[in-house]
Amino acid sequence: MRNAKIVCTLGPASDEKSTIRALADAGMSVARLNASHGTPAHRREVIRRIRAADEVTERPVAAMVDLQGPEVRTAPLDEPIYLETGSDVQFVQSEEATPETVGLSYSIAAAEPDDRILLDDGRIEATVRRVDGDTVVARINSGGELAGRKGVNLPGVDLDIDLITETDREELRVAAETEADFVAASFVRSASDIYTINDALDDLGADIPIVAKIERAGAVENLEEIIDAAYGVMVARGDLGVEMPLEDVPIIQKRIIRRCHETGTPVITATEMLDSMVRARRPTRAEASDVANAVLDGTDAVMLSGETAIGDDPVRVVETMDRIVRQVESSDEYAEGRERRIPNSEEDSRTEALARSARYLARDVGASAIVAASESGYTARKTAKFRPAVPVVATTPTDRVRRQLALSWGVISEYSSYRDDIDQMMDDAVDAALEAGVASSGDTLVVLSGMMTELEGTNTTNMLKLHVAAEAVATGRKVVGGRVSGPLAVSVDGDLTDVPDGAILSLPANFDGEFDGDAAKLGGIVDARPGMTGYPALVARELGLPMISGAPLPNAVSPGTTLTLHAERGIVYEGDVIRHRNRSGEGAGLPER
Repeated sequence: MRNAKIVCTLGPASDEKSTIRALADAGMSVARLNASHGTPAHRREVIRRIRAADEVTERPVAAMVDLQGPEVRTAPLDEPIYLETGSDVQFVQSEEATPETVGLSYSIAAAEPDDRILLDDGRIEATVRRVDGDTVVARINSGGELAGRKGVNLPGVDLDIDLITETDREELRVAAETEADFVAASFVRSASDIYTINDALDDLGADIPIVAKIERAGAVENLEEIIDAAYGVMVARGDLGVEMPLEDVPIIQKRIIRRCHETGTPVITATEMLDSMVRARRPTRAEASDVANAVLDGTDAVMLSGETAIGDDPVRVVETMDRIVRQVESSDEYAEGRERRIPNSEEDSRTEALARSARYLARDVGASAIVAASESGYTARKTAKFRPAVPVVATTPTDRVRRQLALSWGVISEYSSYRDDIDQMMDDAVDAALEAGVASSGDTLVVLSGMMTELEGTNTTNMLKLHVAAEAVATGRKVVGGRVSGPLAVSVDGDLTDVPDGAILSLPANFDGEFDGDAAKLGGIVDARPGMTGYPALVARELGLPMISGAPLPNAVSPGTTLTLHAERGIVYEGDVIRHRNRSGEGAGLPER
């Protein structure tokens, strides 16, 4: 499986239902909707399509609404204009633009002479000459073609624009009404900006995790408090590279990823990762190395922007990204880096202490996976923090949490409804590992459980235990309790002559006779016919043989296959779970299955 997740920006090239499904099948975990483009009504419809894809795909697909924020953009244009190097251009708040007067979404009159104006990620650069009321006159130092709705940056200038614009408030309403899984906050400066957006969502009756986009120098300076306040962080290298010297961005990226890793905060590395694939069929070698380095640094997710929003072949881009990530994660260099960078658990955090222990326990016992029953996703996220060498399978009774865990490194999340007790929920988590294909019957698993607030009267304190996975092949009703392992023997007429000692005898639903031979040599009985009073049940009670009824075995289970009959629970498992437990678990908290 792939540990680092893939975030895809949806747009005209990719927001149809069939394409969203294809992107998910190719490896997309989170679909990003850029609120700087399109309409709120269209975003509502696209989120509905994302939900439809999530219902039918093998892995969850989350929806992220990315707010435009206090971002200045150029006016919309049908055709690009050309700004001549050396010319003087007026910048005003307007919906129109010419080579002489460029309209902007917000006024930049707070600028002063000699301030820099950077357009379209710095491709066009100008210097402010003077400010006449609401009009800013600037000299074009480096000209070029300018399309509509391109970003405008004034490094170091506070434009005094409200953090949450009216446009953003409408987008927050969309996120609340559609129950989006994440909201990405643009141009945050401090933790107070995160709290302001949280309050706005609270007013709408929504509890949506916020991903803070780091794209301003002030955000880098306040990184610690932003990480503490936000659910996740995005390294938005586009605007960050305009706001700050380009040569600083690679180290800032590594610093942000490292700090997020240390705190267990999901981090997304974004912008121009495979940019050439907007039109080309293959990325450049430098782009492949860029993705690889982010993965080697430990990022939780890598993001595609224009590549999937407007590119010629969005699905091919995701497939390419998937291949690069998988190849890096299969390398010795990746494994060595993961082992060197294991953070400490937070002081006084029992969950983190157990999650860190689970990582090393899985390594030491050769476990196939770590499984976590997690109501809020907290336990699963903390397990991912310590980057175990095996998959983390999380089950949660909250569907939104299942989708939100799609952003966390190495986590496979599955829905599991509330059960009567914590043991049943943990059994569901083990079953999820089997169904996900990361464990087989008889494998050792490390099982974690967080607090379950809905299980009233149940001891749901954090737990860590070893568990042997066992795949159920049949279920029925207990006739005689007990637990036994042995080879499967099938008899259609009751003849026990060739049945080996200690065998689990399977009887068909039409069996209506008596046994011919010594039934005392049997280990247990599985009767396909329901009932508690038939001849096999009488024999089982007389001899004390574990037995269940109403449990036809599938044809795929052939005679001679080793089975474990857990009659008390009315379940038949494939494999010798009892022997495996005694050999590897030695009773160390292994649940009886």
